[in-house]
Amino acid sequence: MNTPAESFLEYRNLLFSIAYNMLGQVETAQDIVQDAFLSWTQVDTIEIRHPKAFLVKIVTNKCINYLHSSRVNREKCIGVWLPEPLHDRAPDNADSRIETYHALSIGLMVLLEKLTARERAIFLLKEIFAYDYYELAELFEITADNARQILRRAKDHLGQDSRRFEVDLRAHEKILHNFLRAATEGTMEDLIGLLKEDIVLMAEGGSRAIEINGQRLTATARPIYGRKNVGNLVYTVTGKFFRYIPGLHWEVVVINGLPSILSRVDDMPFSLVSIESDGHQISNIYIQTNPDKLRHLNPNK
Repeated sequence: MNTPAESFLEYRNLLFSIAYNMLGQVETAQDIVQDAFLSWTQVDTIEIRHPKAFLVKIVTNKCINYLHSSRVNREKCIGVWLPEPLHDRAPDNADSRIETYHALSIGLMVLLEKLTARERAIFLLKEIFAYDYYELAELFEITADNARQILRRAKDHLGQDSRRFEVDLRAHEKILHNFLRAATEGTMEDLIGLLKEDIVLMAEGGSRAIEINGQRLTATARPIYGRKNVGNLVYTVTGKFFRYIPGLHWEVVVINGLPSILSRVDDMPFSLVSIESDGHQISNIYIQTNPDKLRHLNPNK
């Protein structure tokens, strides 16, 4: 018979996946999983018939409570908010055993910001982790019909954007490499040709400002719309970075399940560029330069 600690380890990566995808924050998700473990050690686990359901319920409720308390802070935040990126691997070296670690793409996590905390939880558990309506009803202490209604409402809020859950990895990586080549070696016309007319660029920098040839650069306070505006910004800033930042280099890495462009200076993460496309052109670009959110991409961490 497994000890309580061994039973918990069977589901730890699942619990972290749920918490991280709900919150978009690595350390907070880890803290919530740790809190769930403490709760697990304080109950008579022999009396619990379904440990997985018990633990998922604890983590989900903690995430919902956290979102209710943190959403006000997100709304007060100056500028764009993006989730914290994560390498496409488990948060530790422990054997995942039964459950596997799973992180949604940056774009999908941004998309889920449209939903309420409960809508997000039910959407994730049903659409990503394959829970049925009766399991959801038990977890949230509602009826199966209520669970269906909440999921339907969540999908209505997402609208056509729900199609963004379908990603062709081969096409995605090809477009990403074309984008990198156009931004660093091509012309403005090459770059703009890769962008959809209604493209949106979102960038978060936190309080970081970069001095480039006497000019102070910060992340955009608001999303940038339209292929000409986005193309001009990307082409101009990329050129300045390569010209004036010694030792800047780029590499393609798998972040949140998709190939992305990670730049480093002296091996320290400098920026992360993630894209979404329709298979032919880029529809969204997400740029993270906030050092607090890039620290988990530090190879020495």
